[in-house]
Amino acid sequence: MAFRMHVYRATLVATMWLPFGVLLFMPRLCEGQVNLVPNPSFEEADTCAVQLGYFPNGQPLHWFSFSGTPDYFRSCVPEGSINWVPQSGVINQYPYEGGSYSGLFTFAYGNDTREMIGAELVEPMEEGVTYYASMWVNAGTGGYAVGNFGICSNNIGMLFTMDPYYWVTGMQPFGLRNYAQVYHPEVVTDTAGWTLVSGSFVADSAYRYIAIGNHFTDANTILDTIAVGYYNRAYMPVDAICVSVDPTGCPLTTGVPQSSSSRPGLYPNPANGTVQVTGLGAGYADAWVLDPLGRMVWSGPVWGMERMAIDVGAWPMGQYVLVLRGEEGRRSIRFVVMR
Repeated sequence: MAFRMHVYRATLVATMWLPFGVLLFMPRLCEGQVNLVPNPSFEEADTCAVQLGYFPNGQPLHWFSFSGTPDYFRSCVPEGSINWVPQSGVINQYPYEGGSYSGLFTFAYGNDTREMIGAELVEPMEEGVTYYASMWVNAGTGGYAVGNFGICSNNIGMLFTMDPYYWVTGMQPFGLRNYAQVYHPEVVTDTAGWTLVSGSFVADSAYRYIAIGNHFTDANTILDTIAVGYYNRAYMPVDAICVSVDPTGCPLTTGVPQSSSSRPGLYPNPANGTVQVTGLGAGYADAWVLDPLGRMVWSGPVWGMERMAIDVGAWPMGQYVLVLRGEEGRRSIRFVVMR
């Protein structure tokens, strides 16, 4: 597995001879790019402890368990340790960035078993404001103690709440809502690279906390079997969490107008009237749209169409998912309806 190099963005500091008006404007430009997630790549901790779980004095600063016993992997622990990076007892994976990441179960057969992590945002969200969120995930497997997880799942996402849920042994799990403001409706099967989960939504409350995990029940979770796996659970490491009011503040996979030779795209996003879907070509046969609760609110054939329009003018505000299916496989595009 090759180590992935990353380029970190730097902020250009204004020099003293810039016009006074520009100096006044620059802080406003940077203000929206602030990441509302503290310790977003899990690099900060009180100690470099050899332990898997989110336990006192060893878990990443600002983060806690929302449900179950999520794990914390670090490159600073001795090689061969149960939580060493890249080869731990649970999975074999380099971080997306930095030297640490967290990991959690997104599915286990039989009883809606989940692990979730959470943190308090740097500042509460503002009702009516559009937020952009992203994180990187992977289909974890290959640990020296566990071996290979036998399945992969979809629906890992970010749920924003007003109140925290500090899970400890013996407590009931954080309840599953079959909803998250941002989630990945497609099964994550890449066991080598990292997959971007991203989206945008309009806050309907002054949310203060983020909870990361699969918030959908077993009946609403799609699974895929991976070869050589025998451990019937789905496990995902997560890294580089981002939440911003600036659409350029987090990496996004938002659809944009594209030609027929490109992948399908959707615009405008956010929308308040009609959305245009482009780049369909001959590869897709039918399409449908799911609302924030996972209910189908629109469907129709698209075979032979180059583009189509969907009237969303009467739809409630929130995040929707357009799903296209055909010879090209299945393609999902998230979009936001706002007023």
